[in-house]
Amino acid sequence: MEEQTDILVVDDEGVMRSLICDVLSDIGYRIEAASSGREAIEKIKRIEFSIVITDLKMPEVDGFELLKRIKAINSDICVIIITAYSSIESAIEAMREGAYDCIIKPFNIEELKLVFQRAMERQYLLYEAKKKEFYRELSILDSLTGLYNHRHFYEVLPREVERAKRYKHCICFLVIDIDNFKVYNDTNGHLAGDRLLQVLSKVLINSIGAADMAFRYGGEEFVIICPETPKEGGRKIAERLLNLIRKETSLTVSIGIASYPDDSQSKDELIMKADSALYKAKHLGKNRFCVFEDEG
Repeated sequence: MEEQTDILVVDDEGVMRSLICDVLSDIGYRIEAASSGREAIEKIKRIEFSIVITDLKMPEVDGFELLKRIKAINSDICVIIITAYSSIESAIEAMREGAYDCIIKPFNIEELKLVFQRAMERQYLLYEAKKKEFYRELSILDSLTGLYNHRHFYEVLPREVERAKRYKHCICFLVIDIDNFKVYNDTNGHLAGDRLLQVLSKVLINSIGAADMAFRYGGEEFVIICPETPKEGGRKIAERLLNLIRKETSLTVSIGIASYPDDSQSKDELIMKADSALYKAKHLGKNRFCVFEDEG
């Protein structure tokens, strides 16, 4: 992930375009220039610009239309409008549509530098925020499957249980284990086992609701947290999972289901009850699901 500092200057007047390019080049920015909105659009499609400065009045594609096209291509690009005082109302409208700032002609060089300094600081902060989010995502995702990882599971489950207690909601919790996975790995190799885990992960994602969360719990074991979902909802998810996995893979899974508050009053008890139901599903012949309340 590289920081982008490129600036595109768009103006159909060559003298103004050259002036802006010279000023910004002298203070260390990397500059590209375009003599029309149409040319600017072609460059923006090929180059990742951080800032675009454009005149508002241009033939064919004017600055207002260019702003709309830029935001459609990449909404993070910072757009600065240059306009004559007589067009100030149009510049204000452009800012309502997403322009970062406007510079009124005639302007002095120091004003231009100041606006660009603020714009670059804004882009740097945006870049840093995205970088932090990128690395945060890496820290909570399993690198092989793309599901949430074991560590994040132990951050989310206590939070969901506390939320369920506070608002008197239920949680359905599923533990999924691939049947005979060690035999599959020993027979077909670990690369084939990894591909199977990836296929299963996609099936999990396609089987759960928007509010549900799937995690790789460890090895060949997965868990699903279904907030505000009664046990019957967990049964339906388990049935859907079993059917899809039979179609998409050469192996089967066993599933244990437990719920809060019907079966447990804490996160540890919820995990233990679901594990108990999973053990029963294995004991009964695998390729099935068991619900904790069904035990006895």
